[in-house]
Amino acid sequence: MRPLKALFPLLPLGLALYALLTRGSPVLWAEPVQAGPGALQEAYTRAHPAVLGVADGEGTRGTGFFYREGLVLTAYHVVAEGGPFRLVLADRTQAEARVVGFAEPLDLAVLATPAKAPALLPLETARRPKTGEPVLHIGNGRGQFLAPRYGRVTGLEANPSAFLPQGLVETSLPLAPGDSGGPVLDAEGRVLGVAVAIGQTEEGFRSFFTPLFGRGEALAALERGERRYWPYLGLRGPRALTAELARELGLPPGGVVVGEVVPGGSAHRAGLRGVESGGVPDVILEVDGVPVNSFEDLLREVRRHQVGERIRLTVRRESRVFQVEAVLAPFPGR
Repeated sequence: MRPLKALFPLLPLGLALYALLTRGSPVLWAEPVQAGPGALQEAYTRAHPAVLGVADGEGTRGTGFFYREGLVLTAYHVVAEGGPFRLVLADRTQAEARVVGFAEPLDLAVLATPAKAPALLPLETARRPKTGEPVLHIGNGRGQFLAPRYGRVTGLEANPSAFLPQGLVETSLPLAPGDSGGPVLDAEGRVLGVAVAIGQTEEGFRSFFTPLFGRGEALAALERGERRYWPYLGLRGPRALTAELARELGLPPGGVVVGEVVPGGSAHRAGLRGVESGGVPDVILEVDGVPVNSFEDLLREVRRHQVGERIRLTVRRESRVFQVEAVLAPFPGR
């Protein structure tokens, strides 16, 4: 998978980043050519009443939509922090909502609300999206409430970054921060997936959604209250041990400096030492025998596992190299 030049989730916080990246570089962030609305415009008219804004005390966080009476589907990162949450329905009325279940590795979450759904969107869990097919997104990006965006599927099984769910669908939908959690629909008005990120690839601007194909059981588990996290080591600020940094620390280059070890996390329980120890921090060289030389390398190897599983770390502590086991867990405090 070609690397992204820039990438971030579609949260309002990213709006400042979006403006910063576009300032003085209009070509880099020019919107891709949209697919003609055609039948998608009719799908928008039918689907619009089911879509909503997700907000908290600080304002709108993203987008969601009714798919069953009393249940709303959105992106996990929209509701990962904060709460309680409010839903702003299509008629601008508001309702309370609570998180029922979520899957951080899929970036999906289900909310429950007493509000009556004006409409319900059918989920497409039995058909894969097709490259080239026209798609519609409805969301709250650019300060526009429940606006339609049109585009096409440009790639399947996309893995643009270890920081994102894997197996995403790439599109030319011109999305923006605030659109996260919104539905991506086909011409029949069926939800193919949930918008989660935007980024700049070698081919230009792209947006990404988590597909719902084959995930009927996963959604049912969220409705039952399943809460599934990514596994974490519990580190803040890990970074590659470059030649320059290695000279500063008096170490051979290569590996990942652990940064700060968060109390209560997997790395803390495994006895790793970070900058908070006051000495030279530990350097992670391998995960289960696989060399790691960047934060993304480390994250990718850790995320091959599940919460509760054990991994073997090869660690350099000053002049000594040793191995230690770590039991993976959610990020401390969650």
